[in-house]
Formats: sequence, C-alpha cells, structure tokens
Amino acid sequence: MYPDSEILFPYRAIKGLRHLRGPRWQRLVERVLELPEDHPDAIAFSFLIVRLADCLHCDQGSYKAYLGCQICSQRIIAGFKGSDEDLLYLYEQAREDVLRYLEDGTPPPPEHLKPVKVRPVDAVEVVERPAPKPEEATWDVLDEFIDALGDLDESEEFDEQAL
Repeated sequence: MYPDSEILFPYRAIKGLRHLRGPRWQRLVERVLELPEDHPDAIAFSFLIVRLADCLHCDQGSYKAYLGCQICSQRIIAGFKGSDEDLLYLYEQAREDVLRYLEDGTPPPPEHLKPVKVRPVDAVEVVERPAPKPEEATWDVLDEFIDALGDLDESEEFDEQAL
C-alpha cells in the first residue's frame, strides 16, 4: 500500500531535492549524490532530512507515509521557512554530529535529535525593536511617502505600451 516509504529517509530520494532551493543548496545535493551511500557526508544529509521531516515519528498510518519519502522530503525542503544558509547550517550541525559519533561513539545532543519546525535561533539574528507608541501612528510616514510620490518627475508620461 505504501511502496515508496522507508523506515528512515533513503539515499535514493536525495536526487529529487536538488532543484527545490537556491544554488548553494543545489551544490550540496549534487556533492552528496556523488558520494557513496555510506559516506559520512551522505549519512549527515539523510540525518538532516530525518530531523526536518520528523521521520522518527512517521508510521504506516500517517499521511507522510502515504505520500512516500520522496514526496514528503520534497514538501519539507520546499516549505522550509528558513533560508538556504539555515539549511546549510543545519547540515553542518548534522555532519558534525555524525563525524563525532563515528569517531568516538558520542551520540548527538538531545536538542539535535528534535525535529526542526522553524528557523533555528542560532542561525538568525534577532533584533528587538520597541513597539511604536499609538500617538506616533504611521500617518507621518504615510505623509512623507505621499510627498515623495508627488516629487517624482511628473514630466515623464507613463507608457502602457512599453510594458
């Protein structure tokens, strides 16, 4: 009934993720595809997808299992709300975890095993700004914008046919 589902994200499904993001992501996917399935970097890539797709909680009765690993992973990568740099950061984190495990048997820290649902806080600079006071409503900004529109060179006519 679910011919395309695995227990964890399979190496064969990586090729379908190549064109879902920008050039840096594409280079990473192409690099991983050149590696054998048991290479630490390929394992780290699969570990990244396992975390993003929450494969550890997928079961045969779930909607994700019904979709299959290929479609599920494509939806996860295409719908990731962070940037490509965030994905690359998460990949590097997964890579370090895999290498550490292979070298000395140290498992990843528990926070690295949790599924990633939003942009990682470490990869995003958060700038807190005070909320504007009600009396400082945006009317001044709107007036400035309207004035700026009025200052545009009115001698140029809009040419609809140029579009």
